[in-house]
Amino acid sequence: LRGIIYHGDNHFTSRIISRQGQIWYHDGMLTKETCIEDGTLEDMSNKELKECQGKDLIIAVYSQV
Repeated sequence: LRGIIYHGDNHFTSRIISRQGQIWYHDGMLTKETCIEDGTLEDMSNKELKECQGKDLIIAVYSQV
């Protein structure tokens, strides 16, 4: 898993996941070009991954290493 796109209130946000499992949150309207550290994949439950800031998961992005 390398990324997740969320949607709600006619707005998209995302979480980007590094190879080391570090999660970064991005919301172009609020954070502009900055990504905010948002925990690790290891510490986040499936429920926490399915929703972010009140928005629902719509796309999961995977990459083969």
